[in-house]
Amino acid sequence: MNAIDLFSGAGGLTLALRDSGFKVLLANEVDAQFAETHSYNFPDIPLILEDIKNLGQDEIETVIKDQVVDLVVGGPPCQGFSVFGKRRFINTQGYEPQNDPRNALVYEYIRIVELLKPKFFFMENVKGFTNLDKGLFVEKIKERFMEIGYEDIWCEIVCAADYGVPQERYRMFMIGNRIGVKYEPPKKTNFPIGSGNTPEYATVGSAIMDLMGQENQVPNHVPLAHKPIVAARYGYVKEGCKLNVEDLPPELAVATRKDSKTGKVANYSHVYKRLDRDKPSTTMVPGHNAFPIHPALNRTLTAREAARIQTFPDTHIFFGTRQEQCIQVGNAVPPKMAEPFLKKIREYIETSEEVTP
Repeated sequence: MNAIDLFSGAGGLTLALRDSGFKVLLANEVDAQFAETHSYNFPDIPLILEDIKNLGQDEIETVIKDQVVDLVVGGPPCQGFSVFGKRRFINTQGYEPQNDPRNALVYEYIRIVELLKPKFFFMENVKGFTNLDKGLFVEKIKERFMEIGYEDIWCEIVCAADYGVPQERYRMFMIGNRIGVKYEPPKKTNFPIGSGNTPEYATVGSAIMDLMGQENQVPNHVPLAHKPIVAARYGYVKEGCKLNVEDLPPELAVATRKDSKTGKVANYSHVYKRLDRDKPSTTMVPGHNAFPIHPALNRTLTAREAARIQTFPDTHIFFGTRQEQCIQVGNAVPPKMAEPFLKKIREYIETSEEVTP
């Protein structure tokens, strides 16, 4: 089974494809730092470092030759824009989303799918993708896929924790095919803690606590050097809770940001939130300042700890500055989240080829 990975990033979907039994013929990424990480971890997979807008049939065929592409995967970055705008019902006549530059990357992904005509496509995006313009945008995307021959499209919001990832991360998965298959998602493998069903959700503790004491000894496991006042504040954040500013002594409650309007430290949603070792993590948001606090230590997570929570193996190395590493980790699709869906696609393709005369 052959696949192509677009917007490949640090390789979350590439890893899931490999572990699902696919041969990745080609990856495409526009960011040089992401590409360095991808190429190091997948040295046998050709990667085109290029804006997808410049990726055409000649460039692709130069790499894949005459090999058949069974599956195209990718997660086009989404800006969270409103497609039709506030005056939707007045101004939408004649509006074509594919001509809106804000939608360019989504439609570039569709263009490559139309070019290669794989049996299946797998597209992932943020949860909010399905809510843009009250669902009108995602329906336009489905219509475009159907126009190019993908009549059977499955689209739902998926929780990573339901598939063994120690993180309550929600993503939109859209899967379509042109071989007449009615896609059924894989059964959930894990269940909420306390639900009475087993196995329960994987926890932060099971993923990262064994890394304590190995700082700077494991690749990408480099703690951020917090200012003393920030580390001291972390000490007042209880496990599984956000900071209660009222609990801080006066010397720690004073704002250190020059743009503060209150004179007191602000409790941003992720900056002062400590993970609970006995529960799944909240979503790993890109960027070092947004990673939550370690369950037991007065620091934020390292890139390696976040990668563990994202289900990357320790052998997967991230390059760039510490912040760039964290962005790569946070942007990725957890490999173990995507893997069961890709395995299901592989099974459908195998079955269809068995019955094809």
